[in-house]
Formats: sequence, C-alpha cells, structure tokens
Amino acid sequence: MSFAFSAGRGTEEPALPKNDGFYEYNRYSKGGSASKINILSEADVSVGLKDTVYTDKDCWLELRIDQQMLYQHWKNGRVDKYPISSGNKYLDRSIESRPGLFAIFHKEEHHESSQYNNADMYYFMPFNQGIGFHSLDGTGYYGNLGVRPSSHGCIRMRHDDVKKLFRECPIGTLVLAHRGASARVVGFAPDDYASADTLTKDEAKLILAENLLNILDGNYFVTERKFIVVDPKVIPVSGVYIAYDRKLPDRQRIVKSLGIFLGFPDVFFNIKTGEMLDSTKSAEYTADLEVNEEDIKGNPDDSGLSTAEIVKKYFNNPIGVLPYFPPKDK
Repeated sequence: MSFAFSAGRGTEEPALPKNDGFYEYNRYSKGGSASKINILSEADVSVGLKDTVYTDKDCWLELRIDQQMLYQHWKNGRVDKYPISSGNKYLDRSIESRPGLFAIFHKEEHHESSQYNNADMYYFMPFNQGIGFHSLDGTGYYGNLGVRPSSHGCIRMRHDDVKKLFRECPIGTLVLAHRGASARVVGFAPDDYASADTLTKDEAKLILAENLLNILDGNYFVTERKFIVVDPKVIPVSGVYIAYDRKLPDRQRIVKSLGIFLGFPDVFFNIKTGEMLDSTKSAEYTADLEVNEEDIKGNPDDSGLSTAEIVKKYFNNPIGVLPYFPPKDK
C-alpha cells in the first residue's frame, strides 16, 4: 500500500497538489478530512478521476441522452435542468443522438429545416454538424420531453427553455453529450487565468489527446499534465472523443515515497573516564522514489503511439460525419 500524506491546520481542507487554480474532477475534489494528518491511499486519490476540460465561459451544457435531460452548469455552482427529446434512430430518415464533446458554433432565432419540409425551428443552436437545440411550432411534442427520444436527430426543447439557453449561451459554449459513461468532464478556469502560451490548433489537439490518454492509461500522477482552456474553435463540428466506450482504470499509478525522520544522534559516556562518545554519527539516509508499476487493468498501453496516432485515437470523435437526408419530393 502506498500513502500520500498532507498536513492540515484547524478546519482547513487537506493540502492538494499545486495546480494554479485548476481542479480536476475527482470525488475528493471538494472537502476531506480536517484532522491534523490526512492519510490517503492511492485508491482515495484515483477513484472517479476524469479528464477535466476547462472553459472560460460562465456555463456549459451536459446533455444526458440516457436521461433525456439537459443540465446547464454555472460557474457559481448552480445547475439548471431542462427536459429534452433527442434523436430516435427508428424514425424515418433519422439518427440517434451521439456522445462527444462539442461546442455551439451557430445561433439562429428562426431556422427552416432544409431536410424536413422546411419545418420551423426556433432558437436553433447547432453543436454537432446539423444537430442542435431548438423548439417547434405548437406544444404537442411536449409530452415526449424528458420521457423518450422522438426527434429526427436534433434536441427538442420547450419554447421558454430554449429561448433562455439562446440568451445565456454564447457561441463557443461547450456541450458534453453522453449516456452516463464519459471519461471527460468540463470544469471552469480560474477567474484570473491568462494563458502565457499561444497554442496552434494542432498543439491544443495533442494536449487534449494526451491528457485523456494519461487518465485512461493510469498515468495521471506520473506524467506532466498541461492545463489549458479549450478554444471552442479547436473542437470540430463532429466533436471530440470522450472515451464513452472505455473503462476508467480503478486507480492511477502514483509515486511511492519513503520519508525518513532524522533526530539528534545518541550520545554515550564512558563511565570510567567520563569521556563523551559520539558513537552514532548521522548516517546518510536517502528517500528512495519509485513508480508503482503494477498493471492498471482495463485499457491497453498506448504509450508507444506517435503524436498523429494519439490525436487520431484520443481527440477525434469516432462517430464520423452524420448522414444527410435530402428533402422528400412533394
């Protein structure tokens, strides 16, 4: 068993590794023991650890396809909840909603569908190619909201709900769509964050890909991690991979450390002569560091991939290009 030690004072939370204001998603990211000494096993610091992608917007959207719900996460901790109805692949000329990390790339108060008989779509906000949030004429479809998928692919919402989102979510707002399984989550950058680096699009893609790779390979604590605020322009309309089909490792590798406490050497006296004998001069102690190399089960080791292969496997969303259904002849 390996242990991580952190000293606390009073009712302060346990000390966490310095991260310049960025907080990774972890079940221990808030709170903890307030005892004088906090002893955490490696399981404690690994459970629930996900790859956190950071935004500088005031909110981000979590589309729970499995719940038919949309959650609007705010920087102040508030969460707004909206019932939705997603794509039903069993309808004529339809596709089901797919997982991935996306960004709203367009906004239009009134859009006429080019595929479905010029249907009126209000407060349309596409995020995945032609798929976006919107409402429709009337309220007859409200009965399916929060209950079942019923659209041809888009995310249907109530008029007032989508109008509110349209007002509060600027272009570039991140959308995390999943069915309950995702190795990624969105977090908020510190208020005073200002990047010192000017990254190219390819550099940003590689950083996002490597961050996810290290989480899945169990190497989060033993590899250097680059914290960046994602530029929505880096996210393609087909989305970014969130490892919805991969299992998070049960734990992450950690560095084992052995702390040696050195005190004053014992001092002995020669009873006959009264001579002070320094018989235990301090030996040279070293604290050996080694990496816990036990297998992290559940995922293959992709440490030997090239940068191009890493981006292809851990950044690009495997859903590919969505099909286009031309309008039916009248």
